[in-house]
Amino acid sequence: VFCQNAIDSAQHDQELVTQAILSNKEVYVKRIQKIFREIDVDCSGGITIQEFKDHLNDHKVQAMFESLELDPTDVWTLFKLMDDEQDHVLELDKFIAGCLRLRGTAKGLDVAKLSYEHAWMAKRLSKFMKRTEALLDSLVSNSPDIFFQCEQDKENM
Repeated sequence: VFCQNAIDSAQHDQELVTQAILSNKEVYVKRIQKIFREIDVDCSGGITIQEFKDHLNDHKVQAMFESLELDPTDVWTLFKLMDDEQDHVLELDKFIAGCLRLRGTAKGLDVAKLSYEHAWMAKRLSKFMKRTEALLDSLVSNSPDIFFQCEQDKENM
């Protein structure tokens, strides 16, 4: 009986935690929508970099961003990170998704993903550079006259 009560209590606690998370997310999204409406003064349904920049100088908007655990100090970077389609306009859904994604500090998973991607890219770049150098060496050794002629032409100019 005691074990069953403990299990029931744990399941109830999990449901409460889930409810609290969903409720907090809903409040967070409403705050983001409010910020969006503050910035989108022309009511176009999109925020340009200029609108974004103009309003992030406003202390009220800065405070709103900070309350959402977003650092508004680097306006251009924040905008670029939210503008994943690179069309230089943030619609409401893109703005909400960007704010949710960039909220708070980097998590262990974020750092691990960046580290993995960096190592993968460095490895690819290294292979590319080695192949390019080998091909260039092959070109030079097979056609030294061409390179010699190019050097003479440069000297004569």
